[in-house]
Amino acid sequence: MLPLQDIPQHWSTAQALAVYEWLDCLRERVWDCYGEQIQAHYRSEQQDHFQPDLFKVDDDMPF
Repeated sequence: MLPLQDIPQHWSTAQALAVYEWLDCLRERVWDCYGEQIQAHYRSEQQDHFQPDLFKVDDDMPF
């Protein structure tokens, strides 16, 4: 992640908005091209870190 101090502090509001809108458009285009692969990647990362022992149910517990 880009440190906050690396973002120019001299931009006008219009310049900052232009950069923000361009980044938003870029994000949408990347998602259009790679959204399915990105989702699959996130799913595989979550499965890799899944620990089924955390969700073990003790059926012998009285209620």
